[in-house]
Amino acid sequence: MIQEGQNNPVGEPQSESKLAGLSKAKRIKTKMVEENKQNDDEDRIYEQVKQSRFKQQNLPAWRPVPTILSIIIVFAAFGILFIILGIVLLVYSAKVHSVEVDYTDCKLDDGTTPIIPCTRTITLEEDIDAPVFVYYQLIGFFQNSRRYVKSKETDQLTGDDINAHDNCEPAETNSEMGFANDKKAIDENTNLIGNNIAVPCGLMAKTFFNDSFEFTINSVSTEVDQTNIAFAKDKDLYDKEPDRTKQWTRITDEHFLVWMRPSGLPNPKKLWGRINKDLKQGDNIVININNKYNVTPYGGKKKIILSNATKFGGKNKFLGISYIVVGALSIICAVVFPIGYKYQQNKEKDL
Repeated sequence: MIQEGQNNPVGEPQSESKLAGLSKAKRIKTKMVEENKQNDDEDRIYEQVKQSRFKQQNLPAWRPVPTILSIIIVFAAFGILFIILGIVLLVYSAKVHSVEVDYTDCKLDDGTTPIIPCTRTITLEEDIDAPVFVYYQLIGFFQNSRRYVKSKETDQLTGDDINAHDNCEPAETNSEMGFANDKKAIDENTNLIGNNIAVPCGLMAKTFFNDSFEFTINSVSTEVDQTNIAFAKDKDLYDKEPDRTKQWTRITDEHFLVWMRPSGLPNPKKLWGRINKDLKQGDNIVININNKYNVTPYGGKKKIILSNATKFGGKNKFLGISYIVVGALSIICAVVFPIGYKYQQNKEKDL
């Protein structure tokens, strides 16, 4: 017999289970209270934000009331500023000197028959300060056509997939690019196969400009620097050299990179190199042209342009004239507005 007050070992598990259940219920209740409190806090914050001056669009605002004096000052200030900028741009534009040489009628070198190199001779009428940029320009060539710009394969150009050609239509294979089976790859030991995917492929690559020039100034052969003519971003992007036995031209060639950045305007003008010496008035320049690029199919023209540049770029009178015109209109407004204001005041007095 168990005496009164003695511990009951059989009852201990039941007591512990009951205590555990009470503890769990307490924790659940505490958690619910905290969640309710958190929800109440969130609702209160939401209501505060909802009724805030920002949400109710009741913030204090500064609403300037223009006076005739402030209008005159603003228009006059902008007018003077624009006219000064326009004059500065025109002054810098006047420092840019250029000369253009058309060589469209040079006999085309198709590589089948011996040809006498085409030459053009010019005498400078004004100084051109170094560096003198050598550009070529194609008249009548619209490089900004949507279909034309899309006809290239970026994965191929970056070297990620040399066999990619999904975007090259209608110039995917070597045959479609116009290369016969005896056309040499750039390693000079392999012929290109007509049915193989061209590297690079696409219309942009197919129409790659391949004329070259040699300059003789005052009977002295002058080197044209053809390095660093492409954008640094393009050189970083197309820095891999795929299989040289499949390439018909080097993808990393800077002339090719310049060509593959399409011009946003018709008559593309692209950098070919630079002459790192001053050209003086009266200098005699002989240009020997290796004329390979055919412009006959689209009735276009070809030019060589020698030009320098300033901090504001090349020769561009339009921008300076535009600034001056806008500045002059602002000055006119600064004069006309007070006259109109005075006229309106007199008219109201008469009424």
